[in-house]
Amino acid sequence: MRESENQKFTAADVRKAGGISYRQLNGWDSKGALPRQRARNSGWRKFDPKQFFVILVCAEIRKQFGVPIEKLAWLQRFMLQDGANHFSAALEMMKRGLAVLILTDLSRQFDMDADFAIGDLINMGYCRYDEPQSYVLILVNPIINKMLLALKDPVRLEINETIYDALIDVKASVTVRDTAELEVLKLMRQSNVSKINITQTDDKEVVLEIDENAERDGTIRNDQIPLLDHEKDDVAPISRRVVKKVTRKAIGLTAVRVN
Repeated sequence: MRESENQKFTAADVRKAGGISYRQLNGWDSKGALPRQRARNSGWRKFDPKQFFVILVCAEIRKQFGVPIEKLAWLQRFMLQDGANHFSAALEMMKRGLAVLILTDLSRQFDMDADFAIGDLINMGYCRYDEPQSYVLILVNPIINKMLLALKDPVRLEINETIYDALIDVKASVTVRDTAELEVLKLMRQSNVSKINITQTDDKEVVLEIDENAERDGTIRNDQIPLLDHEKDDVAPISRRVVKKVTRKAIGLTAVRVN
């Protein structure tokens, strides 16, 4: 697989993998929209994997969405900036059996990640704009596999269903399934709750017995007698028990860990 990181690709490779004719390549080149480096003493184009990947991404976006090549200039600059290597990042995720997506508006925002991570971005409000906004969403795996087929020793990376089964199990374990679970979670985060007893009466209802410590500022006893300073540390917390019935209604909130 290291071969894919070091190999140089030709215009013929681009033509075969991306379905781009030599005429189109020359057109892209004349508009400054084709990343390239030429071999010494030769007019033949040579592309490293990072450049090859960008070309194929642009070609796929043009093919699927009809975007003019001029509108892909920002995307190309972003993906080819120093320190960035989206090909290598996508390859590593695909080695783990993941589906990889690119989500971009072609002008300000770009994200490439595993499909479930892109889904989380959208769920958390990634696309919250009041003005009209459009996005391109493409699957990266076929693009990378086209590149890998151009190697001297062709290889193909498959999406691993076992990985996704495991991810589904993990997500299920941290998902709040009903209103009763959510209520217990809220209570556990309250500093004044010292104990919770849960009784499931049936599939539709649970009874919660909640022991709460009443807030105490160290100045008033139950009998309203002011405390001396040396007595404050000896005062036992005042507690009360609250009984609450909670109806179980299905929901689908994902629990988020806060460090």
